[in-house]
Amino acid sequence: MTLRLSNRWGCAILLAVLVVPGLLTAYFLHSFVWALVVPAGSITLMFAIAALPSKRKITLEEFANELERHLLGSEGEMDWDDVTSVSISDTRLERLRLSFGPRFDSLARQEDRNELSSIIAALRRGEVPDVKP
Repeated sequence: MTLRLSNRWGCAILLAVLVVPGLLTAYFLHSFVWALVVPAGSITLMFAIAALPSKRKITLEEFANELERHLLGSEGEMDWDDVTSVSISDTRLERLRLSFGPRFDSLARQEDRNELSSIIAALRRGEVPDVKP
């Protein structure tokens, strides 16, 4: 019940953010066309901003900390998804991130845990290891 209610509020807020500025603009400029142009322009702007390439700027130590939180299981709900799916501006770390694939997702095997631990140790030493995908 709470999930449905929160989804309804989210939709209502989204509609209000899109429609209200258009209605206000149409009222003050005395033309209904603005009630359609402003929401369409807002949606276009949102898509344009979302399409911009955004890469995380992260140090070796910060990346090691993120990996260690995953290894210890002390990360937040979406932290591992951010680690594996958001591009990194440092090309060495980006290659390392791409090599992870799904194998470190669950860390059910001890070999995966050991390998991730050795990657963390190398990052803390200032090295970026070559990992086979």
